[in-house]
Amino acid sequence: MTDTITSTDLETPADVAAAVLDAIEANPDAFSMSDWCRLPGGTPLPPRVAPPSGSALCAAAWVAHLTGWTLVDADDLAQVTVRLPGGFEYQRYAYSYARRNGERHTIANVADVALGLEPGHGLWIGSADTALWRLREIAGR
Repeated sequence: MTDTITSTDLETPADVAAAVLDAIEANPDAFSMSDWCRLPGGTPLPPRVAPPSGSALCAAAWVAHLTGWTLVDADDLAQVTVRLPGGFEYQRYAYSYARRNGERHTIANVADVALGLEPGHGLWIGSADTALWRLREIAGR
């Protein structure tokens, strides 16, 4: 990722989706829907920093990364917040998650909020083609 986009540059879900599509196009080797995120050496990936060689981020992880969240792919489980429709939340444990301002959330929930999607819709569990198609739809491309 050569040009960095911060959360202040992304005002709408369409802006977020377009930025993610641009980042994936610029970094095709760092896009994979097989894991939430895979970070070499378990080092957290701060926002606005290019993913190091060997990294793989799913579409949802790209959304979180570009909207100001640090991505964590740890060896130890951490307690994270999961949001459900209707505003319900619960805690669960995860190895990969998004962290910001002392909060830990699932990567999927962070992406859902940034893209204006209903939590738990399941878009992020699927093929790369499906995720890219939906991002293009949101971006209006």
